[in-house]
Amino acid sequence: MTSSKSFSKRLSMFVLLFTSLLFLISIFIAAVSSHKLIAEEATRSATNMLDAVNNEVQRKLQDIESSVRNLSWVIKDNLDDDQALYHLTERMVRENADISGCAIAFRDGFHEGEHFFSPYSYRDADTEAVLTMQLGNDSYDYFFMDWYLIPSLLKKPYWSEPYFDEGGGQQFMTTYSVPVYDADDSLLAVVTADLNIDWLSETVSQIKPYGNSHMFLIGRNGQFLALENMDALKGNSIYSAALQMGNDELAEIGRCMVHGEKGMKRFMDDGKLSFAVYGPLDNGWSSAITCQYKEVLERTSKMHLILILIAAIGLFILFLLCYFTIRKLTSPLVEFSHAAKNIAQGNFNTRLPNYRYDDEIGKLRSSFEYMQKSLNEYIQELKTTTSEKQRFESELNIARSIQMHMVPHTFPKRDDLDIYAMMQPAREVGGDLYDFFIKDGKLYFAVGDVSGKGVPASMFMAITRSAFRFIAGLGLPMDEVLSKINDSVSDGNDSGMFVTMFTGCLDLATGHVEYCNGGHNRIVVVTPDGSPSFLDETPNLAIGLFEGFPFRKQQLELARGSRLVLYTDGVTEAETAEKSQYGDAALLDWAGKAAGITSARDAAEDLMASVRTFTGGNEQNDDITIMIINF
Repeated sequence: MTSSKSFSKRLSMFVLLFTSLLFLISIFIAAVSSHKLIAEEATRSATNMLDAVNNEVQRKLQDIESSVRNLSWVIKDNLDDDQALYHLTERMVRENADISGCAIAFRDGFHEGEHFFSPYSYRDADTEAVLTMQLGNDSYDYFFMDWYLIPSLLKKPYWSEPYFDEGGGQQFMTTYSVPVYDADDSLLAVVTADLNIDWLSETVSQIKPYGNSHMFLIGRNGQFLALENMDALKGNSIYSAALQMGNDELAEIGRCMVHGEKGMKRFMDDGKLSFAVYGPLDNGWSSAITCQYKEVLERTSKMHLILILIAAIGLFILFLLCYFTIRKLTSPLVEFSHAAKNIAQGNFNTRLPNYRYDDEIGKLRSSFEYMQKSLNEYIQELKTTTSEKQRFESELNIARSIQMHMVPHTFPKRDDLDIYAMMQPAREVGGDLYDFFIKDGKLYFAVGDVSGKGVPASMFMAITRSAFRFIAGLGLPMDEVLSKINDSVSDGNDSGMFVTMFTGCLDLATGHVEYCNGGHNRIVVVTPDGSPSFLDETPNLAIGLFEGFPFRKQQLELARGSRLVLYTDGVTEAETAEKSQYGDAALLDWAGKAAGITSARDAAEDLMASVRTFTGGNEQNDDITIMIINF
């Protein structure tokens, strides 16, 4: 459908679309670049914040570690004074606000006859008062607690994994333990300081680079030490949390943290693309901060929307300016279009509008003026040419009618014979021929193909066909028939034209066939059982090449119920648009499948349809002739 929009509007739209495309590309590049830069800056900022928090936590942990080591040195001077030992633990808790509990867990039998002896002081969670007690008893065997057992086996200080202390603190905590040895290098006691997990959670919950950011701290085995929503995850690990959420990316982040790695990874947080920066602490713990990209890029996205809105307004103004400017400049083209319509309607002397500028439109007016003159001259020439063409086409139609009437169109209806032939020239007239007649109980038949196409080929075809009918009618053998036809058309053949021709004589009483092939395509024989094959033939030259050439005939005994398929190369050389040819194999395949078609006419039309189906409507490049003989 033709668009009704004016040229000025379409040109303005083109300018607008092109400008919009450039703007959108620029915005896209700027957005991608700015988003990348902002995301990298957010990652650096979160990393710096994580390092600062890690340093602060590390400082407090080191203070606790230093206090415990100092206490481990002091207790050796107070081993004989139990009250002094209780006092030391109490003073440790009072003077260190970050320590929620302190114990000196002596080895088994430190006091003769006593299994447990462990002065323990802790800060009451409700009153903030510092209370003191004996920690060990039958229900709280500290010798099998991680905070006692592991440092005594490793012989070095140890931060325990988070646990709920039911023996003393009655809270989630992590414990720093330092083993103390006597003069014989035997374990004397384990000095501990408890760190309330809630303190870590309060510390990390304050770290929020963005509204939905989170910071968390995990232990050496991946257990959560600190998290904003600590109550829901106390005692859980990052692996169990990832399993509950079905988040393999979070589990991978936990694996990197447990291995003490430092870095950044992207992951999906509740369906939103996020990133996590993580890094280790000196004691084997690791912390991480998570941020959502949506929040990081929110301000940039708003800025881009404002830019797009401003650009849309600017593009609209640009469209109006372009439209009215182009409309004014192209107004002479409207007058030229009216003049062009008048010229198209046959008024070649239509007055053209005046235009005083020598620009593109001025050149267009000059071209219109030249076109008017050229059209007037062309119309006169066309009238003469059309008259001559009509006369030539009329003569071609007459020639086609004469040619088509030269070949038989009436086919005998007999019990012992069913014959049918058809011819389809590639042009108005062609060079193919076929002929047959019955004389003295014998069927004489021929199919030929003249070299070339058009009028010359049709004239050569007429001469050859007439010679066959006359000479074959004399009852001569087929080799003599072709020899005499060859001598007849070779005489005075200065044009060098020739014809391939197959001739045969079928005795309708016996089925004896005498035939001779003058350079023509091999014919197909279909036996009564439906098996097709090419007829064995002795090669001979085409007719019209050399006068006096000795043609050789052959014979065949044809069984009743057999079929002969004669054709020209227009069948086997029929081409598709991709230049694939029908070929001999397809012809034999068709002959086998068409064995059940009893009518010669139906068989010929089926072969023609098979060829047309193969070519797929491609233009016919050669004359096609088909003759079917059912004996």
